Amino acid sequence: MFRNIDGMQQWQLEMELSHLIGWLIATRHSAEEAEESVRQHRTAEKETLAQISKVRQQLGLPDSEIDQSSNSFDLEGD
Repeated sequence: MFRNIDGMQQWQLEMELSHLIGWLIATRHSAEEAEESVRQHRTAEKETLAQISKVRQQLGLPDSEIDQSSNSFDLEGD
């Protein structure tokens, strides 16, 4: 099951294994942070939509979906 490797090869493999495990831990942590950020943005979006609905109601406007495509900026500067 185990291969015969010299001390230097073992050290290199252990270093590679250590690096890979560290990278995996960092990647998982980064993914968790990204997921939390998404949750916060979704919550903020819901709160903003509720505020928009309330203001539209106060103005006597019908409550309707927000067309996100009309809110995009022209990044090409046409």
